[in-house]
Amino acid sequence: MNGFEIRRENKKKDILNAALQLFSMHGIKNVSIAEIAKKANVSQVSIYNFFQSKENLARLAFFNMMDGIMSDLEALVASDLSFREKVNTMHFISSEAGNNFNEIFNQIEFINDPIIQNFLDEYGKNKTVPLFMNLIKQGKLEGDLHSEISSESLLIYIHAINKALHSNSSKKVQSDLGKLFFYGLFGPSN
Repeated sequence: MNGFEIRRENKKKDILNAALQLFSMHGIKNVSIAEIAKKANVSQVSIYNFFQSKENLARLAFFNMMDGIMSDLEALVASDLSFREKVNTMHFISSEAGNNFNEIFNQIEFINDPIIQNFLDEYGKNKTVPLFMNLIKQGKLEGDLHSEISSESLLIYIHAINKALHSNSSKKVQSDLGKLFFYGLFGPSN
């Protein structure tokens, strides 16, 4: 990349970061392009040139956030940690991401956007499922997951727990679901 292209990419990153910060503090609807431009130290015209609209900027900020979370999760799964350590850390990363997601993007019109839905479907197939399949394989090898339960069944179970954890449940319910995930109905073995 030449100097112009580098400056252009840096400006786009500054806009995305400013938008994400402002969206997290005030919600998408309550943030104007002018506020984003001021925070990113760019002109409003630059934002429209790069992103066409606030809605498209919000989508791209969401995609960018998802890519950052996925990078963290991929590095975690590729690490030398045990299965249990990975799952504990993944739970923390997912909880933090879920809180940010709910505050910023959990608006009906945003989450029901066909472009967002398509992105989530593709992301699930191409990124999330392979990541969890690798984690499940490790869990079975280390004896933490029952070897006779199919990986598909485990994936469905993980998805159901994850969905419940990211619902509007109380912190107590979320904590209890985490305990159920790790220890089952009978609790930790002595």
